[in-house]
Amino acid sequence: MEPLFSLLFLLLLPRPSWLYSLHNCTLYSTDPQKIDCNDNEFYRIPSDVPKSAKYLSVSVNNIQLIRQSDFSGLTELQMLDLSVNQISLIEDAAFSHLSSLTELNLDNNRLTNLTDHMFTGLSNLTVLGLEYNKISHISELAFVPLTKLQELSLRDNLLSSISDIVNTVSLCPLLTFLDLTKSPLTSFESEQVPFPLNITELDLRLTPLRRFSLHSDVFPRLQTLHLSNIFTNFQWDISDKAFLKSLRTLDLSKIAFSVETYQLIFQSLESLEKLSLSNGHLNRGLLDGACGIQTLQTLDLSYESISVLNDSLLLSCSNLTELDLSRNSLKDLGPSSLQMLTRLSRLNLRRNRLTKVPLTVRNMSSLTSLFLGYNRISKLRCLDFSGLHRLKVLDLSENKLTNLNSCVFQDIQSLQELYISENKILYFDDRFGITLPNLLVLDAAENNIEELQTGVFRNMTRLTDLELDSDSATKMSVNGGTFDGLTDLRTLSLSQVYISPAGVGPQSSSRGRSQLQQVFNLPSLQTLKITVFETCLIDWTKDLFQGLDNLKVMFIKSSFIESPDSKMFHHTPHLLNLEIRNTDEWLPGPELFQPLTVLQTLDLSENHLKSVDFLSEANLTQLQTLKLQKNDLSVINERVFEALPSLRYLDLSDNPFVCNCSNADFIHWVIRNKQVYVNGAYQYRCESPPSHQGALLLEFDYRWCWESVGFFCFICSSALVLLTLLPTFIHHFLRLHLLYGFYLLRAFLYHRQQRGRGCAEIYDAFVSYNVHDEEWVYRELLPELEGRQGWKLCLHHRDFEPGDSTAPFMIRLMLMFITAPLFMIRLMFNHSSVYDQADVQSHLGNLGSIIRINIYAPCITPNSISDYLILNVTCK
Repeated sequence: MEPLFSLLFLLLLPRPSWLYSLHNCTLYSTDPQKIDCNDNEFYRIPSDVPKSAKYLSVSVNNIQLIRQSDFSGLTELQMLDLSVNQISLIEDAAFSHLSSLTELNLDNNRLTNLTDHMFTGLSNLTVLGLEYNKISHISELAFVPLTKLQELSLRDNLLSSISDIVNTVSLCPLLTFLDLTKSPLTSFESEQVPFPLNITELDLRLTPLRRFSLHSDVFPRLQTLHLSNIFTNFQWDISDKAFLKSLRTLDLSKIAFSVETYQLIFQSLESLEKLSLSNGHLNRGLLDGACGIQTLQTLDLSYESISVLNDSLLLSCSNLTELDLSRNSLKDLGPSSLQMLTRLSRLNLRRNRLTKVPLTVRNMSSLTSLFLGYNRISKLRCLDFSGLHRLKVLDLSENKLTNLNSCVFQDIQSLQELYISENKILYFDDRFGITLPNLLVLDAAENNIEELQTGVFRNMTRLTDLELDSDSATKMSVNGGTFDGLTDLRTLSLSQVYISPAGVGPQSSSRGRSQLQQVFNLPSLQTLKITVFETCLIDWTKDLFQGLDNLKVMFIKSSFIESPDSKMFHHTPHLLNLEIRNTDEWLPGPELFQPLTVLQTLDLSENHLKSVDFLSEANLTQLQTLKLQKNDLSVINERVFEALPSLRYLDLSDNPFVCNCSNADFIHWVIRNKQVYVNGAYQYRCESPPSHQGALLLEFDYRWCWESVGFFCFICSSALVLLTLLPTFIHHFLRLHLLYGFYLLRAFLYHRQQRGRGCAEIYDAFVSYNVHDEEWVYRELLPELEGRQGWKLCLHHRDFEPGDSTAPFMIRLMLMFITAPLFMIRLMFNHSSVYDQADVQSHLGNLGSIIRINIYAPCITPNSISDYLILNVTCK
C-alpha cells in the first residue's frame, strides 16, 4: 500500500502551468519565469499568467481594483510590479496567495488608506513601494503580516503625522530603509518615538521640515540621513552627539541653511564619513566647518556652479579621500588648489568646461581614479599625468581628443581601466601598447580610428576588454597581427572593419586562410561583436574565426557582400549565443550552423529571410531561444521546430504573415504546442491577402482548410476498416464454402477441358465412404452395382485427408466410431452416362431394404440437369 500512497501523493503535487501563447504579455527570452504585461491598457490583472511565474510586471495600465482572485495560484511569484496604474482599492487578503512574494511595487497609484487585511499573506515580503499615492491613513494592523519587511518607501504621500509612521515601523522589526520624501511632515522629534528604531537609512528630502530634534537615542543604527531640498527655516536640535554616533552619510544638498545651523549640524557629528553640500552657496567658512569633522572622507560639491577653484578653498580638507566636483562650470583649477589633498584617491571632474588637464592634478601620488569625461579637452601633454603612479582608472570620454601620444601614459603604467570613447581619435601610435602593460579595460568606442597597426596592442598581455566599435562612416583598417599579444582578451567589439590586404603576407590569398588567421588569433576570447556596413569589407571565409576556440557569444551586424562560407563557424564549436542582423537578402544553408552543436540562442532578426526551412537540417539540438523578428517570413513550416527538440522560446514578431491555408498547420501548432513559448503570438498580423490585411493571424479560422482533408481521411479510414473486417468475416463464416467452391470450379474446368478432347467417361459413379462403412461397401454395394448392374465405380475413402498429420486423423477416426451410429455414403453419378435418374433408382432398388436413398442434382438449371447426380445413402 505504501507505494500506492506515494504515487497518489506525487499525482496530487502542484505542477507548473505554462501558457505558450500569452495574449498581451511577453516572457523574457533570458528568463521565461519573468512576465512583462506593461503598457497594455489592462483594466484588471490578466488571467493567463503562468502559474510558475516568479516575476510579474503589470505596470502602466488602467487597473483600478485588485481582487482576491487576481493572483490565485501564483504561489511561486517573488516580485510583483503594479506601479503606474489607477488602483484605489485592494480587497482584503488580495495578496494572500502570494506566499513567496519578496518585492511589491504599488508606486504611482491612487491609494488613500491602508486597511488591516490589505497585506495578509505577505509574510516573506522584504521590499514594499508605495510612492506617489495619496495615502493619508495607515491602519494600526495594516503592517502586522509584514514581519520580514526591510525597505519601505512612502515618498510623496499625505502622511502628516509621525505617529502613523512610528506605528508602522514598530510592526516591522527588520525595517532598515524608510523613505518619507515629499511627505507633509513639519517636524521629526524623538518624543514622538517611544522606542529605539532599527532604521539604518532615513530619507526626508523635499519635506517642509522645520525641526529635527533628538533628545533620546531613537536611531542607534542610523547610517544615512537625507535632508536635501529643504527650503524652510530649519532647526537642528541634537542634545547629545552620541545619538548620531552611527551616522556615516549626510545629504545636505540644495539647502539654504544659515551658517549657525550648519555649524550646529557639523558639531553634532563625530563619525561622519560622506557629506554632500551641493547648495550653490559654497564658501570657505562652510567648508572649514565641514572639513572640521575629523572622520570626513568623501565630500560632494557637485552642482555648485563653481567656475574657478582657487588654491585656498580646500585648505582645511586635507583628510579627504574622495572629492566630487562634477557638474560645475569649472574652466580651470588653481595650480595648487588640490595639492593639499594628500590622501585623495578619487577625483571626479566630469561635466565641466575644462580645456586641458588641470596642472594641480600632477604629482597627486595617492590618486587611483580620475574622471575627466564630458569636458572640452582637445590635447594631452606628456606631463599631464606625471607622478600619478597609483592611478588605476582614467576617464577621458566625451572630449575632443584627436590623438594619443604614448608619452602621456609613461608615468601611469599601473593603469587598469582607460575610457577614451566619444572623442575624435584617428590612430594609436606604435608605442601605445608598450606604455600600458597592466591595462585590463580599453574603451575607445565612437572614435574616428582609421587604422590599427600591426602589433599596436602587443604589450597589453593582461587586457580583457577592448571596445573599438563606432557608428561613424570612417573605415577602420585592420592589419595582420593587429591583435597579437592579447592572450587574455575576453571581449572584443569592432565596427566598420576593413581587413587590409596590405597586412597579409605574399603567400596568402584574398579568400585564403593566412590573412584572417593573423587578425583573429585570440585563444581566450569569449565575446566578439562585429559591425560592418556596405562601405567596408570582410571576407567571410571558412578560416575567418580560426583561433577563437573558446568563443561563447558572437554578434554580427553586417551586409554580406558575398554569402559566408558554409564552414565559417567550423572553428567556434563552443558558441552558445549567435546573433546575425541587418544583412541583405540572404538564405543561409544548414551546413553553416551544423558545427554549432551546443548553440543555445540564435537571433537572425532583420535579415530579409523568406524561409526557415534550413533549420530543419542544421543539427541545433541544444537550441533553446530562436529570434526571427523583422524578416520576410510569410509562411512558416512548423515541422522545422520538430528538428529543434530543446526549443523553448520563439519570436516571429513583425513578419508579413499570410492568412490562408498555407499557415493552417503553423497556427494550429502555436495554439496547441506545450513546449515552445511563441512570444507575442496573439499580436501577429496578416499582410496578405488583401481581404485579411491587418487581421490577427491567430484569429484566422484554419479549420475550414481541413474539411476536405478530413472527409478524405474519413473515407480512407472507413475503407481500411471495411477491408479489414471483410476478410475476417469471410474467413470466419464462409471459409469452407469458398474452399468447396474452389474445388468445384477446378473440377468444372477440368471436366470442360476433358470433354473438349472428346474423351469418354471412365466411371459411372463416384462413391465416398467412411472407414466404418468399408465392410458394407465391399460386401453389399460393390457386388450389386458392379457385379449385377455392370457399373464402373470410383471409390473414395474419405476419412483420410491429404496433408493431415497422422495423429489428428486417428483422433477423428476414433470419435467417429464412438459418436456416429448411422453411416452415410454419397454417390455421384455421371449424368452423361446411359443411366437417367429413374434407372439409377431402379438399379439401387435391391438395396432399399437396408439403405435410404436421396437423389438430387446440385446444379439444376431451367434448361438442363447438371452433369452429375449426387446420392446420399444412409443406413436405416
